[in-house]
Amino acid sequence: MTTAAPVPVDSFPPTVGHLHAIWTLNCLTEIGYAISVDFITRPQLYLSDEIPNAIVDLRMLYGMNVLFPNTAQRQAMMMPIFGRSDGLMPDASTGTAPFHSARKKLVDACIAFSERAVDTGIAMLQDRVRSALVPLRAHLEALRGKSIGLTAEQMNAISKTVVSILQSPGVAKVFSVTPPDASWPFESNDANGAKLVEGASSELPLSQECKLGYTKFILLQRVAQEGARALQLVLTTNPASEQDLLALISKVYTWGTSLRDFQQAS
Repeated sequence: MTTAAPVPVDSFPPTVGHLHAIWTLNCLTEIGYAISVDFITRPQLYLSDEIPNAIVDLRMLYGMNVLFPNTAQRQAMMMPIFGRSDGLMPDASTGTAPFHSARKKLVDACIAFSERAVDTGIAMLQDRVRSALVPLRAHLEALRGKSIGLTAEQMNAISKTVVSILQSPGVAKVFSVTPPDASWPFESNDANGAKLVEGASSELPLSQECKLGYTKFILLQRVAQEGARALQLVLTTNPASEQDLLALISKVYTWGTSLRDFQQAS
């Protein structure tokens, strides 16, 4: 009896979802780098052996090593894929970026379906979602290949380093908070993480857009998490299946409303 060959797992959808989440929370990287500089600026505060040695790598290799792309380098990699980060307020580029334009059409279609006043014209509203799905999926599928794969490796590398620093009890102590749990910030909504971000934002020299208060960061974190889930469905949903389509509509609607809530709070 022969055993059927396992169906290969497509890693592209989760890669795109997580990459977008990292870009949405790009200010965490800015905060992490600011902490790495503060580490030597105020050495009397950073006494714990629990602070990872990678904090030195981040400061010394930032923009100089493939695993530590700086602000300009991250923008150069990510803007062609996702446009301006959702963690920043929209500007003139947002309306013309292919990702943002295609996403808006899909979000609008999902909102129209989800917030319909009467249960008439459902088939037409569903067809609108199917049509709106095409350009966003096409934009992302066109990127499938070596370039986005290596970009994801670079972004994942610096993100993991920054998160390890932010999760450190020794760093949390500097800002008088409890360290967030091990699955924060991409899976867990541990409030201690938002408190840490707020504390660092108030004490460190950061751009105004990266000075995030407690509530604002929680709203942004929701955008990142819901976006990661929605983008995976964008790339995997069978639009001919009503069940799949309804699941997609639900996720994209949640993503769109979370983004609206964040922008309105800014």
